[in-house]
Amino acid sequence: MSWSFPKGLQVMHRRQRAVATSLCVAMAAAPVYAAQVYVQPMATISAETDSNLDLVPASQGGANSVEGNIADASALIGIATPDSETTIIPRIDYRDYPSASYDNRLEGYLDLISAYRTQRSKGDVYLDLERRDEFNAELSSALYNPYGPVPPTSPETGRTVKGATRESLILVPDYSYNISPLTAAGVSAIYQKLIYSPDNTFSAVDFEYYQGKAYLRWTLDQRTDLTVGAYGAKYQASHFDSEATATGASVSLDTSWSPLLSTGATVVYQRTNIDTTIPSPFKTIAYPWGATVNVAYKGEINQFRMNGGRVITPSGGGGIYVNDQVQLQYSRNFTRRLAFTGATIALRNRGLTPNVSGDDRTYVRTAVELKWMMTPTWFVQGGYQYTWQKYEIDPDGASNNRLYIRFGYQGLGRQW
Repeated sequence: MSWSFPKGLQVMHRRQRAVATSLCVAMAAAPVYAAQVYVQPMATISAETDSNLDLVPASQGGANSVEGNIADASALIGIATPDSETTIIPRIDYRDYPSASYDNRLEGYLDLISAYRTQRSKGDVYLDLERRDEFNAELSSALYNPYGPVPPTSPETGRTVKGATRESLILVPDYSYNISPLTAAGVSAIYQKLIYSPDNTFSAVDFEYYQGKAYLRWTLDQRTDLTVGAYGAKYQASHFDSEATATGASVSLDTSWSPLLSTGATVVYQRTNIDTTIPSPFKTIAYPWGATVNVAYKGEINQFRMNGGRVITPSGGGGIYVNDQVQLQYSRNFTRRLAFTGATIALRNRGLTPNVSGDDRTYVRTAVELKWMMTPTWFVQGGYQYTWQKYEIDPDGASNNRLYIRFGYQGLGRQW
């Protein structure tokens, strides 16, 4: 026995070395699944002048020209694996108007976009969280969010209170599974919550909105997908007795004409039960419809986006609205350093039912910008924006002309 122990130990060591060698070979041959993380910091300082910052109609005192300064800091945080990619963008900005201190505000934003894909399924989720000055939040930007999708709702009313804030959350998940090479089934949802501080009577109503959808998608050919869905939705005001429940159906046709150009069209029909006390007790059933189109073109030096049509949407006005709207944006790189962007949004808010239809609103905003990269990371940007809105019950509208110049740092993007 005295000689058998060392021999057994040698055998055990040889086995351990063989196992370790096998593990090393397997690890070298296997794909690397560790997440790769990158961070792109960004910061700007701006100076602007506004002819009528608060959009005060002439009948209420008219324009009040002000100057202001804005500081902005953000970061684009990317997390990538072979099967998924996540982008997180936290951002804060501070606005200072020396002659209109009630418009001073520290605002915060958080965007999250995440997607993953397997051989037979894919999923994605979009989250947008904001705490903003009510005036800035309620007036839709002409420029698209460069990171997130087009919002599925349009709750803004344009009614604001000086110094008030609006907190908002929207969450949009989507999952689909390929039943066959040409057919997929999926589910998606929308959750939205708005909180106004302070509550602005019936013009800024806190609410929650839920929508759940199931759909089937067919690949008609190499370029075209047809999607048919059915959904249920609920709108619930937080501090008033106002709710709406709905069921509906949608049909979408999406086409990729080339690697650079894609289009889409959607038609929606909905049955809506309304039970509200805003601004007076009212019950009814409505049958609204919606239809939207979108176009996206992305070339080497030119980019174009457009969304337009009729949208059924929850609203801070205290119920369900129907918005007719169009948004478009064109960008062109004149050189590797000089770029132009022009954008416009126009919309008309209309209450779905007569109890809120008297607050119909028309809104237009246009923006043009030039951006020059002084170095690969430092830039100067100048722009002009025109904003106009009018309510049906007001005798006249209000407009604002904004001129601004911006200096900024934009870290290098993803390098792999």
